[in-house]
Formats: sequence, structure tokens, C-alpha cells
Amino acid sequence: MKYNIKICALGAALLFGISSVKITFGAELSKLRFAQSGHTAASWPIYIAQEKKILEKNGIQFENIIIQGATNTTRAVLSETIPLGRINPDYVIGAIEKGAKVRIIGGNMEKIPYDLMARAEIKSGADLKGKTIGVSTLTGGTTNMIEEVLLKAFNLKEGDYRYLVVGTSPERYAALKAGSVQATFMGPPFNFRAQQDGFTKIITFHEILGPIQFTADFAHMNYLKSNRNEIVRYLKSMIEATNWLYDTKNKEEALAIHMKILKSKRDIAEQDYKYLVEEFQPFPRNGAVNKAAMEKTIDLRAKEGTYKGKKVPAYTEYIDNSLVEEAQKLAGVK
Repeated sequence: MKYNIKICALGAALLFGISSVKITFGAELSKLRFAQSGHTAASWPIYIAQEKKILEKNGIQFENIIIQGATNTTRAVLSETIPLGRINPDYVIGAIEKGAKVRIIGGNMEKIPYDLMARAEIKSGADLKGKTIGVSTLTGGTTNMIEEVLLKAFNLKEGDYRYLVVGTSPERYAALKAGSVQATFMGPPFNFRAQQDGFTKIITFHEILGPIQFTADFAHMNYLKSNRNEIVRYLKSMIEATNWLYDTKNKEEALAIHMKILKSKRDIAEQDYKYLVEEFQPFPRNGAVNKAAMEKTIDLRAKEGTYKGKKVPAYTEYIDNSLVEEAQKLAGVK
């Protein structure tokens, strides 16, 4: 399908004084394949960018591909099977330290919206001793986070509980309902569904962890070199979609998109909106990674023993900020 976007491009150039926008009039949209590990409200800005055709307006034909599991999502980008992905940055950092040619290029959630949920018979964190906790992977990422939460909040150490790998939030919720795990962590809308189903909310991760980079976009360096303009326009789309979501006049449309993509009922969509949009606000308006949140990610890696006997690296070693900075200029934000 072809689009004549001469007027849009000219308007952008006049509005922002941009002379470097490389959009060929009458050309096909640039195809961009993207990988994430599951559909949750954490990707609300993506769904808005698709449904409101913000990506198309920025010249991007976007393919959103679900690859179950953080490790598999990371591998897809490392192998250049898919050029761009979204995952907890811990996996990307680990890959870079092993020589992978990828870089983190933008931030998506700088606070983690996870609750630790347990079966009804478990009344407190102390009751988790000897129990099985559902996780997505055995090490790194959110597993580092849950260990920090359990240690600081309930003085539970490694060995006081067991892990069972069951997948992303939807799979963890299913495992909790089935009884194969006694506790797990999940974000909207699954944490709200779990509470409605009578499961116990033990604690919210943010209460213990504070700001932490929950998810980030990352891309293969080869793709960044040859398709920089497409990535910048993608990041611009995410900035615009996030700010659209935070604009209260768009609430009804935002709820409709939530219900359509996540197949949720209105009450769940409204709960997510109240929490994620009106209160918690984990989505950065400028599309960038958060300094304090990324430093916390590195801190958890250090506590895990990753840098034992070595100098703890600066988080900036793993990030290319230049693309999101260019996208911010195009979008007119800082």
C-alpha cells in the first residue's frame, strides 16, 4: 500500500525546522519488525501507536511479533532474525557483556508495575518460605528483582523458596490459578484479575525497589547503522503515543484500545488506566531510559555477583542515546 505523505513531511519540517527528515514522497512505508514477549498493558503506547496510525504517519509499517520468554526475545534480536525488541534491560546488558552487537536505544517503563500475588491461604510474605514461586527465567531480570523484594521485605534468602519457570504474566497467572505455584508476580491487568479472583496481594515491587528500568527497546547495531532513520521515526512514534495516552481527553479512546487488544472488560481497562495513566505513570514522556532506574538495574546485577572482583560498569556503556535524542527533537519534546 502506498501513501502520499508530502503534506505531513512538509508540515513537520515547517513546524520543527527540520531539514534532515528523509521521507520519500509517494514511497512505501518502511517495514519494521519488532519483538516482545507478551501482550500486557505495559505495551499500551505501542497499541495506541498502531491503532491511531501514529506509526504509519511517521512512515513505519510495524509488525509486532510475540516471542514467548525473555531469553528467546533477546536471541531473536541478537541473531538479527528481528532487528528491534523490547525486554528487561538486564538481558540486553548480559548479552553485550558477552560480545553481542546490540544496544539499548530507548526506555519504555522506568518503574515496575508488578505485584507479588499469592494463593489465598498465604497471608504474608513470611508464609512463602518453602513455597514455589513462578518466574519467567531462573536468573537475571525480574528474578533479580523478586530476590531483592523478598530479602528486603521479608528477610527470605535464596534457598528459602523454590522457582518454577512458567512464562510471562498471562502464563504466571494461569499457573497461580492452577496451583502449580503458590505465588508469582504480575502486572496490569493480571494483578487486578488475580485480586478479583481472591488471591492475596503480598507487596508491590515499587515499594521496595523504587525506580528501576523495567523494559527498554534494543536493536542490533548492524540494523542501527543501515536503518537509523526508521528507528528514529519509530522512537518518535512511541513518544507521541505515550503523550497521547497521558492526555486525559483521550481516555475513552485509550480504554477502547485496551479492551480491543487485550480483550479486557471495561472495569479492568479502567483499573489499568487509573493505575498506569493517572497514578503510577511508568511510561517516560520523552522515550529515554531513566538514569536512576538504569543504575538500579546495574546495582541488582552487582548484588547477584555478576561483577565480583571487577569494576562495576556504568550503565551508559550499554546505551546509544543519540537515536532517542534525535526522535525527541522531531517530536518537539526534551
